[in-house]
Amino acid sequence: MTASKKIFFYFFLFFVIAAHAQDTKDAGLWSTFTVQKKISKRISFVIDQEFRLRENFQRINLFYTNVGIDYKATKWLKVSPTYRAIQKKRFDGTYSHRHRLMMDLTFKKKLQKITLSERVRYQIEVQDLYTSKKGKLPEQFLRFKTDLKYTVNDKVTPYVSCELRYQIHSPRGDGPAYDNDFHRIRNVAGIEYNINKDNAVNLYYLIQSEFNISDRESIYIIGIAYTLTL
Repeated sequence: MTASKKIFFYFFLFFVIAAHAQDTKDAGLWSTFTVQKKISKRISFVIDQEFRLRENFQRINLFYTNVGIDYKATKWLKVSPTYRAIQKKRFDGTYSHRHRLMMDLTFKKKLQKITLSERVRYQIEVQDLYTSKKGKLPEQFLRFKTDLKYTVNDKVTPYVSCELRYQIHSPRGDGPAYDNDFHRIRNVAGIEYNINKDNAVNLYYLIQSEFNISDRESIYIIGIAYTLTL
């Protein structure tokens, strides 16, 4: 076994052990459709539309639309400002409308067939801006995501990733009691398949778990994402 395959194997083994160590309470589905258009050598325009189910695939959780730009500052750094409009379904059937701004810095290093990347995201979000007294109280988080990909060939790329979310400030509910700490982790294993140069599919399995808070939740997510490049 080559060194690159050993690195991927041990990273994947760590993911499996960590994932099964979590308690699970729910299951859901995330489906995403992405359209991206290259504007120049360095800049791409990106739109995402995502739909999520939860409560064992039986209840709509939310819809969201991302509108953003990917800017390749260097070979190893990408900067991605994004706006997200979210419609999150309440238990009474109505929807909470949320607005999120995100700034991503993605650092990437390729070693033969292995690609290692680290994404740092700052996000700020408000919900029910004009219909709630707390609508102008923004939540702020930092998210740190590490990806490890192994390119099998031009079409197939399996990967694993781990993301930690750090709460800077959450003014709603009991959020302030948990400010300035980590409270959520996501472990993912998936495979990317390039149908052709313009179409790609991503299938993945995600485990999300909360910690360091009183009302913890862990869920299993099956995900499918389709990307169209114009």
